[in-house]
Amino acid sequence: MPATMIHLLIAREVEPKASDLFWVGNFAPDYTDERECKDRIHLRDIADRDAALKDLKARIDISDDFERGWLLHLFADFCWDIKEFIDYKNWAESTGKTDNWFSNYREEGSFVTFYLYHNLPWSSSLLNQIKAVDIGKIKTSLPVTLQELGLYRDVIYKKHMESDANIKPRFYTANLLTEFAKTTAYKYREWIE
Repeated sequence: MPATMIHLLIAREVEPKASDLFWVGNFAPDYTDERECKDRIHLRDIADRDAALKDLKARIDISDDFERGWLLHLFADFCWDIKEFIDYKNWAESTGKTDNWFSNYREEGSFVTFYLYHNLPWSSSLLNQIKAVDIGKIKTSLPVTLQELGLYRDVIYKKHMESDANIKPRFYTANLLTEFAKTTAYKYREWIE
């Protein structure tokens, strides 16, 4: 489950001149903190997640920018979960940092997104674009209400604006994050065809 700015970094690799609704779709699936709901949205509750992603790809309107962004988000999370998430968990176990490792992992996600926000030259203007999007333009059958999405977008914006510019991830490096974004974008472009 990569953080907001990782999703936007991947999205920029895939569609650098995308519409604002595509950007919104790229963080929308994370609108809830309720674990069971989030797992269902991200297809983690399905044994064959790869097949579930392919099924979703067949059901959504791929020409709809928001829905295409949502799909990219889920694809990126799948790629992250099978490699980067496992790497963090293994690192926590190898260093004896197993107490609260998942809470620490979630905190690392915050460090990553705020670090990227303060170090990517385009991030501030992109978040301002996202903040200005008329959420009411979104028409989708995906599992989110426009009210939930609007509230989540406002929270994301505020957290990034108020974040510490000196924050740095403890585990994930800038090179790893950049390489993950490029590799995932490449895999997605092949997968979506």
